[in-house]
Amino acid sequence: MKTPSQDIHPVCRIRSGIVCLGLLCGFVLIGCRLFYLQVLQADVGAHQAQQQHEKTVVVQPDRGVIVDRQGHPLALNVEVSSLYVRPPSLNDPQRVARSLAPILQMPVKELRDLFTRNQPYVWVKRNIPEPVVKEVEALNISGLGLTKEPHRFYPKGELVSHLVGFAGIDSQGLEGVELQYESYLRGEKNLVKYQRDALGRKLASPPSHDSVPLSTGYHLTLTIDEVVQFIAEAELAQALKQSGAKSGSIVIMDPLNGAILAWALHPTFDPNHLGQFSTQDWRNRLVTDPYEPGSTLKIVVAAAALEEQVMSPDTLIYGGDGKMSVAGTIVHDPAKTSWMTFSEAVAQSSNVGAIKVAMELGQNRVFRYLKAFGFGEKTEIDLPGESSGILREPNKWSGRSLSSIAMGQEIAVTPIQMVTAMSVVANGGWLMTPYVVSSILDSSGQAVLTKEPQPKRRPISLETTGTLTRILELAVEAGTGKRARLAGYRAAGKTGTAQKIDPKTGSYSSSQVIASFVGFAPVERPRLAMLVVIDEPTIGNWGGEIAAPVFRKVAERVLPHLGVLPGGSAVIRTAAANSPIPSPQPIVQ
Repeated sequence: MKTPSQDIHPVCRIRSGIVCLGLLCGFVLIGCRLFYLQVLQADVGAHQAQQQHEKTVVVQPDRGVIVDRQGHPLALNVEVSSLYVRPPSLNDPQRVARSLAPILQMPVKELRDLFTRNQPYVWVKRNIPEPVVKEVEALNISGLGLTKEPHRFYPKGELVSHLVGFAGIDSQGLEGVELQYESYLRGEKNLVKYQRDALGRKLASPPSHDSVPLSTGYHLTLTIDEVVQFIAEAELAQALKQSGAKSGSIVIMDPLNGAILAWALHPTFDPNHLGQFSTQDWRNRLVTDPYEPGSTLKIVVAAAALEEQVMSPDTLIYGGDGKMSVAGTIVHDPAKTSWMTFSEAVAQSSNVGAIKVAMELGQNRVFRYLKAFGFGEKTEIDLPGESSGILREPNKWSGRSLSSIAMGQEIAVTPIQMVTAMSVVANGGWLMTPYVVSSILDSSGQAVLTKEPQPKRRPISLETTGTLTRILELAVEAGTGKRARLAGYRAAGKTGTAQKIDPKTGSYSSSQVIASFVGFAPVERPRLAMLVVIDEPTIGNWGGEIAAPVFRKVAERVLPHLGVLPGGSAVIRTAAANSPIPSPQPIVQ
């Protein structure tokens, strides 16, 4: 039966209208929202839907390999097993800790603390040997898991360890080349996608076309020659044994381009077993630790005197029979000569001669040439932790400083600075930037970096290097460096003996010295510049007695390996007069 409209109360009619209007507004809002989501936000919605069933994870690539110049591996990756625990899934942590303690060689309390942490996932022990892995697997304990992860391995052990450095347990570079080139060795992160169900579980599915192909860290090739390095380390170890020295180092450079061929330090360390060595053993002293060079610094004073034409090879210098008064103190000269030529003063390492030459130059010119040869500034070698050494401004020198610096005191240099300075003489006058990495390749084998020789400046002329080379050859043939004389090769060099500061007295020690020799060979076509430093020998004191023979033994073994036959032509491979590119130039004998 139909209700008459006049029987509907007006209030009910109003309420019905309000309800209908509300429903109409609701449908309009829903329609607008659907239009916004389905049309205007269609791409965003599709992306959100994809994220609900697709997961993207970041995978760190394997660390890049480091090889020597011949391609021999010096640092690579191996897979090792590591043990983890899921504490919520572990039953009876105390019992499990007691079972694992003798196998893992860890305290029961330490294991129990790990097993009771309020975390879903905890590392128990990383890098576990395979025999231990088998014992853990045999226990078949629920809640424990083993996984494979990459681990850095150094196949040559102690060989060139200070230069290569090492990486940490999570493959992060911590020292040496591993640290310096961390961004290249670590490589770019990989993105890997996989499908998952409504509960977030991983589903097997074909690789996504959007996935980035897995890559590895970049491949580094060093300038180091493994054979040269082995020779340097073996001869250095023998020298330290014979002299009873505290420590020592050898650095060998190609003087024509600045490439480092060998980088040897003792004491050394094995990066595969860091826990067996102290942090001092890791210290890369060839770049971090300045020392007073002694008479090896006289090559800079001699070069300055020749370049400024205040001396010639035949200029006579009065030696004072081995004594000279300087600023109220007496300087003693082992040469103990009266009159000598400038060449003889350098070859015999005369202190009096060096002081008188420095006085002729004056402190400003001496300082300028020290700076020009690279002292007081970093060489910019591609290794971390380099020191700039110590070279004070002339306005801070005392009345004795000029004389002291002429003898290699009141100045501190790093070994890499010293061998780089000698390379200036060997290559025709160019100060080169030393380097240890020659090229970097990406994961596809494409070169991303190739090092070229980088000359900084030219401190001295070609003519000066030729004259000074003949004088330094005289030092090897008939001077203080006679024990550096090579069989079948011509060599040039300079000895050095520097007293160390006694920390107890604050003055120079009469027993603790640094004996050194810096030189290059062969004279007619230099292929190597080398510095030998022997710290605190107990048998013998002089650089010519201790360090020079090491130079000889190393050079006589290295030169044939580099393809240099005994003999040689009458030309020196030096830099052209106006170009940093090395080229042969005749030397007037």
